[in-house]
Amino acid sequence: MAAPLVPPDVTLPRLPWVPIHGMRLFDSTFFAVATPAEFRAAFCLWVKSWHQSPPGSLPTNDRELCRLAELGGDLHAWRKVKRMALRHWERCDDGRLYHPVVAELVIESWHQLERRRKRTEAATSASLIARTGSDRRKRNGQRDVNQPDPEPDRTTSPKSPPRNGGDLLAMQGGRGAPAPIDPTILGHAEPCHCDNCIRWAALHAERGTA
Repeated sequence: MAAPLVPPDVTLPRLPWVPIHGMRLFDSTFFAVATPAEFRAAFCLWVKSWHQSPPGSLPTNDRELCRLAELGGDLHAWRKVKRMALRHWERCDDGRLYHPVVAELVIESWHQLERRRKRTEAATSASLIARTGSDRRKRNGQRDVNQPDPEPDRTTSPKSPPRNGGDLLAMQGGRGAPAPIDPTILGHAEPCHCDNCIRWAALHAERGTA
């Protein structure tokens, strides 16, 4: 006996449809010679074999085959159509029946579903990576917004030196000291050695007018 025509690791979901190559079927000798009852039983077995394990295979027990052929358990009716219904089905070394055309279509469909699954996984992975990168950029942007502004430099630069003699004289007389008054206004005789006249003389000496 030959090895199974469908590898044991092939699995298919329970599809609501199965592929049928119409022209290939209509051009076959089976379609030309099968009776309506034989064709009906064979068609039921083709379709239901897709839902077996492995897909595309059938059991060898007549009662199971009778049920799968939708003959209502009528073994007499099954024996009448069995030869044509099982045309081209062959028993393999796993103890199950396989049809070469059905096995070909099963493996082709399995490859198509595997390619679709891998594309879906790749697209899902790419979408997850893109979404993760976007979330990271958003978190980084939010972190920048939430960071407090840097503290302003509260240190003050030293005061510039006074630019005029009046300011210099006021500093010499102490912070906030009043500016000296013209001694003649005060009626002071010259030379006078009061604090006002001393500061007045110093002011004019600084300006080069004393």
